[in-house]
Amino acid sequence: MSKIKVMSEQLSNRIAAGEVIERPASVVKELVENAIDAGARRVRIEIERAGSRLIAVSDDGCGMDGDDAMLSLEPHGTSKLLSEDDIDNIVTLGFRGEALPSIASISRLTLTTRTAGQLEGTQIVVEGGKLIDAGPCGGAVGTTIRVRDLFFNTPARKKFLKADATEAHHIEEAVLALAIPRPEVAFELVMDGRSVFHSPAAENAAPRLREFFGRVYADSLWPVSHRENGMEITGYIASPGFTRNSRREQRTFVNGRAVESLAIYRGIRDGYATLAESGRFPPAILFLVMSPLDVDVNVHPAKREVRFKHEYAVSRAIAAAVGNALKRTREAGPPAGAEGLPLSGQIPLRMVLDSAAVQYEPRRSEQPVMPEIIPPAPGQPSAEEYETTPPPQAATPPAGLSPADSAVSSESRPEPAENDLYVSPAPDYPPVPNENAGFLTDTAPGTEPEAAAALAVRSKFDYPDIPFNGEWPTGIIGVLDDTYLLASGKTGLILIDQHAAHERIMFERLLDAARHGAASQALLLPQTLELPQTMASLLLRNRKIFEAVGFDVEPLGSNTVMLNAVPAALPSSRELTVMIPDMLQELLDNLEHKLPVELEYVARAACRAAVKAHDALPRQAAEELLRQLGECRQGTLCPHGRPTMITITLREIEKRFARR
Repeated sequence: MSKIKVMSEQLSNRIAAGEVIERPASVVKELVENAIDAGARRVRIEIERAGSRLIAVSDDGCGMDGDDAMLSLEPHGTSKLLSEDDIDNIVTLGFRGEALPSIASISRLTLTTRTAGQLEGTQIVVEGGKLIDAGPCGGAVGTTIRVRDLFFNTPARKKFLKADATEAHHIEEAVLALAIPRPEVAFELVMDGRSVFHSPAAENAAPRLREFFGRVYADSLWPVSHRENGMEITGYIASPGFTRNSRREQRTFVNGRAVESLAIYRGIRDGYATLAESGRFPPAILFLVMSPLDVDVNVHPAKREVRFKHEYAVSRAIAAAVGNALKRTREAGPPAGAEGLPLSGQIPLRMVLDSAAVQYEPRRSEQPVMPEIIPPAPGQPSAEEYETTPPPQAATPPAGLSPADSAVSSESRPEPAENDLYVSPAPDYPPVPNENAGFLTDTAPGTEPEAAAALAVRSKFDYPDIPFNGEWPTGIIGVLDDTYLLASGKTGLILIDQHAAHERIMFERLLDAARHGAASQALLLPQTLELPQTMASLLLRNRKIFEAVGFDVEPLGSNTVMLNAVPAALPSSRELTVMIPDMLQELLDNLEHKLPVELEYVARAACRAAVKAHDALPRQAAEELLRQLGECRQGTLCPHGRPTMITITLREIEKRFARR
C-alpha cells in the first residue's frame, strides 16, 4: 500500500495558515488589504482583546455576490490573477488567494457582503474550515468580515501569543502601514470600545502624519519629490539632527506596499551622508512608484520583503531623492516665524519668565540644554593637568569581593560641584521594601498588573553569572577622545567607557528608587510631548510602570501627553523631546524581540539619558563616576550586557614595544 497520501483540504489550509497568519495583526493586515483591493474608501477595524476574541473589518468596497463569496473561501480563490503572465505584473496588495481560507480554518468566521446591483446580500458562516451556514441577508454595499476566537482549534499556536498590549501594538503598526500610503481612504481603528484613531480621507499624507505622529514630528519632516529612470520617489524625510536610535521609523513603501528593503535603507543612509550621526537613524516616509515588472513581491509569505531587478539603481535613486531634498530645503531656509526658537521646538524658560515679567533667574538644571563642560572646583586640576598631576589612589577591592562590597561609605563621599550634571550622590533609602514598587502590565492575557510580584533584590541585568575576576582601577589618569576614561591598575592600563559606566550607575539607582518608592523631580514647567501613535499607546498602556520608575505622565488627548516629573536620578541636562522618544523606541524594539514591558526594561531604557560619548567630563566628574561605579552591584557590565571597562596588561604593552 502506498505510504504517500494527498493531504485533505482542511489540513492543507491549516498548514498554510501557519505561514500566512502569524498573529492577530496578520489577520488585520490581510483583511484590510482585501478591502483596499475592493476599492473601499472607508475602512473600519474593530478589535476585542487584542484580536484573540474578535477582529472585524468593514468596508464600502464593491462587495461580492453569492457565488464569489463562496469561491473566496476556497484555497487560491482570487479575482486578482487570471493568467500566468499576471504574476509578473502584480498591482494589487493581495494575489495568492490564501488569506481567507487560512483565516477561516483557524477561527469562527462570518462573512457578510453585498454588491451595489443586489437587493440582498450574502452571509456565510465557517468554523474551523467547515461551512456551517450560507444564505441571503440584509446589509449595506461592501463587505464585513468578523473573525472570532482566533486559533481556537490550534491551542499550540494560541499558547505562543504574547500579552494583549504586545499584540495590540502589532495591530496598530499593521493599520498604520496600510493607512499612511492611502490618504484618500478613511480609516478607523477601535480597540475594546475605545477609538484609537479616526482618520478621515485627505488629499495628501500630511494631515494623517500629523494625526498619527504628532505636530512636532510632522513639522520636522521635509518633503521629497524626485524622478529617475522610470521611478518616482515622494514622501518626507527628517530634518538634520532629528534622529532615532533604530530604523523602525524609516517607513518605506513600494507601489503602495509597506516593505523592508536593504537597498532602500542604504539609499537613505547615503543620501544623508555626514548629516546623520553614526548609529542614529533619521525618520523617513518614502513612497517609491515603479514598474511592477522591475520588482518581485512574491518572495516572502507575508509579502514584507521584495526583490528589485536593479538594486543599485534603486539605492542610487533614493540617495539622490534624499540628498536633493536636504539641499533644496536647507537653501530655502527655515519657515517664516521660526527665528529665535530652538531647533527642538522647546521655548526657553527665560523667554517665558520675561514675557510674564517674572524676576527670577532660573538655575542651569532648569534649562533644557545639553550639558556643558564642568569647570573644575577650586583646588582641582584641569584636564590639561592630567598628565602632570598624580591621581588619587582608591582602595582596591580585596580578593573575592565585588566592587560594591568595598565601596566608600556614604559619609565619606566628596561633595560634587553645584553645576555637576553627572555625579549627584545616590540617595540613602531605608531597607524596607515597598510592595507596590513593581508593576507588570505586559503580562500574559488574564494576569492583572496588581498581581505582579515586587522587584527582587537583584536585577536580571546584574548578570550574577558573570563574576568580576579582573582588577579594579585605582585612579583616573586621563581621557581618550572624550569617551574613554584612562585609569591605572597594578597590572596595566584600564579603559572605562564613560557612557556604559554611567548607564550602569543610573540603572541601579532607578531600580533602587523603584523598590523604595521612586523619587521624582517635578518639572518647573511641565513638558508637552507629541509622540507617534505607537509610542503614545505604549506609554499610556504601561503608565503604572513609568510612574514606578519616577515619571509622572498624564494624557492630553490624541498622541499628546503631559510630562510633569522625571526620576530624580536622571540628569537634568538631557532634552526630554529626544530622550523620551528614544526610550520608548527601545521598548518598542524589545517588543519586536518578544521582550515584555517590565519595570527593569523601562529603567534600562531610561539610561539613554546617561552621559554620551564625546561629552567632555572634567577630572572631578570622571573621578566621581569611577567611585560610583565601584558601588554598583555589577560595575563591569552595563545594563545591556556590554563591558564598562577593559584592561590592557603590561605584558601586552611590552609585547607591542618588543620588550618580550
